[in-house]
Amino acid sequence: MSQPWRYVDCGAVDAFENSAQLPVLVRSVAETLQPTLMTSVWGATHLNVGWFDDVDSTLDLGRCDALGVQVVRRAVYGGGTAFYSSGCAAMWTFLVPKDAASNLDAELARFQPIVLDALAELDLGDVGFEGSSDLRWNGRKLGALSAQDVVVCNSVGGFLNLRPPEMDLYLQVVRVPDEKFKDKAVKDMSEYVVAAEEIRKAPLSYEMFRDALLRAASHAGIDLSEVPLSDSEKMGLEKIAAKVADPRYVRRVSSERFREAVPTGASMGFGNHKGRKLCRAGLAVDRSGNVVAAMMAGDMHASPPDVMDRVSAALVGANVTDTAELRRRIAGIFEQDDVHQADAAMGVTTDDLLAAVVKAAAEALVARDDGSSERAQPARFERTANGARS
Repeated sequence: MSQPWRYVDCGAVDAFENSAQLPVLVRSVAETLQPTLMTSVWGATHLNVGWFDDVDSTLDLGRCDALGVQVVRRAVYGGGTAFYSSGCAAMWTFLVPKDAASNLDAELARFQPIVLDALAELDLGDVGFEGSSDLRWNGRKLGALSAQDVVVCNSVGGFLNLRPPEMDLYLQVVRVPDEKFKDKAVKDMSEYVVAAEEIRKAPLSYEMFRDALLRAASHAGIDLSEVPLSDSEKMGLEKIAAKVADPRYVRRVSSERFREAVPTGASMGFGNHKGRKLCRAGLAVDRSGNVVAAMMAGDMHASPPDVMDRVSAALVGANVTDTAELRRRIAGIFEQDDVHQADAAMGVTTDDLLAAVVKAAAEALVARDDGSSERAQPARFERTANGARS
């Protein structure tokens, strides 16, 4: 008989509560070795920034503050920046102890049928997975399911757009690099993103989706027992929520913060490269072309959480004209045995990271040689009519 699972219905949550819930539950799974399923729905309009994302490349933080829009950085979890209106999307996460987990691609293959079973029950049977991650309908994105090694357990989590978000508000605060959508069949995100109610021609509530997902899990042999958050878990949630609400946490990866810390006399450059996911690099170089500071960012799903910080540190001291050396330093971190990602679904490669670094290096060298500015200006972004997820 399979091991019983814990089920936690977190209900409507704001951005900070949601970011705190997963670390709390991950700790519980690590301590009890009990697999866990969590579901929730957005209870507050906000912007949700991935762990590795450069917040300044995707958002106008000043405008967010002026309009009273919450901004949160997901703790540990990768992916891109997403915009959610209150009630517009349901979320779920399967957490599997390491001793019971397979590799990340196998975990995706295990839970994809459960999600599709739930969608079929909800008259969303025409929705399918593309690229092993995105849930799409006629080329339009309805949601996603991603796998990530979160150090002490494996996580397979997703979201589903229940209804359209407040697009007018989103367009006032978003910045989207051109490279982000070069591979999308539908360039305009307002056309690219679709909600369940548009497909079904009828509303889909969180409760309807939640119950269908639970039934699908049961059909797959997952024995669920509902166990709410304990008092100690609620206390932990409050502490973590306060931490992630701190503006310094939101700016953990930030072009502006990087720029502020660059030594006087260094020239800067930024570069984006779109492989399977968007990779972003920032470099500061001295007059000899040696890297004196580096920043790696993007919407990748990779583990451990410090992997991009380690790549950044490894680049310091390299000469930007030596591409082979840059690649060697990146590979020396990114190709180690402790680095994990679901490669077939969303993995980025050493060469993806290198391509972003080379572009950043070229811009930094131009800034150095023309002497126009010792500190490069922020990269320019085209503001497009984008939808719920950038």
